[in-house]
Amino acid sequence: MKKIIAPMVLGLGLIGLAGCSDDSSENSSSSETEYGDVLATSDAGDVTTDDILNQLGTDSIANQTFQLTLDTILKEKYADEIDTEEIESQINEEIEGMGGEDQFAMLLQQQQPGMTVEKYKKQRINNAFHDKFFSEKFDITDEEAKKSVRKASHILIETGDGEDALSDEEGKKKAEKLLKEIKDGKDFGEVAKEESSDTGSAQNSGELGYVQRGQMVEGFEDALFELDKGEISDVVESEYGYHIIKRHEEKDIDEELDSIKGQLINEKIQENPDKVLEYYKELLKEYNVEFKNEEIKTYIEDTYLNPESEEPVEKPGDDTSVEEPTEESEE
Repeated sequence: MKKIIAPMVLGLGLIGLAGCSDDSSENSSSSETEYGDVLATSDAGDVTTDDILNQLGTDSIANQTFQLTLDTILKEKYADEIDTEEIESQINEEIEGMGGEDQFAMLLQQQQPGMTVEKYKKQRINNAFHDKFFSEKFDITDEEAKKSVRKASHILIETGDGEDALSDEEGKKKAEKLLKEIKDGKDFGEVAKEESSDTGSAQNSGELGYVQRGQMVEGFEDALFELDKGEISDVVESEYGYHIIKRHEEKDIDEELDSIKGQLINEKIQENPDKVLEYYKELLKEYNVEFKNEEIKTYIEDTYLNPESEEPVEKPGDDTSVEEPTEESEE
């Protein structure tokens, strides 16, 4: 399946404009250190802060400077509108829900080497400020958000060429048999738990949560968005096998609107990189930002503020979503 169901998914996150460097240079401690100009002395000479910065390179330092400048501005701009304690509390609940901090840290390392729990928390909080900024710039109505999603469950009967895999004919026949059982009164969720090849969603009675356009493979998505609320599809073929899809009533959609809007805004960010840079330039001007080092200033202007190429704006190196592997996510 194209879509991967993740227990934790960020909204917009910090925009990783044209390759912000990784987080290995970021202090993993929550405390701050005053380094001073000279870091070490010896008969062979001193090691200075400038020596270390030059070792890291102008590109890396400029990326970090630009990123931290934006973070600092947005934290001040929305200080009264973002409850950072609430965000941290939510993260702690998510960590416990995934087996505790040790298990969570292991998953972070698997998905993004070098990422720590403290870095993850810091990035989640920073991302909330950027989310707020872009939610004001890219206005999404409630109606638009609701039309973009469907709450769904599915049962997958996987087919393939392996020794133990079902053939296409066998998979279709089994899916049709299960659909008949459901129509005859058998509970959809129970069938999903017992029969679905998507082990990730099967554990949750086949539930996928809210599915947005573009997240699923084409055949699946087309069928889902044609269903009425509460309706179950016929057998649907995709590249993974055969699905039975159920659309739910979506009674809790108002509670999910912020998350849904965040995903839609993220799409707009990817589709409109020039607009994103324009908004950032306006923000820097509003706060009278001056980059004092000429090399850093030139790099930031050439890379972010006046780029010649039209490369798409990408998600940052701090992709702070954590996923539980499923059979589908490995495909």
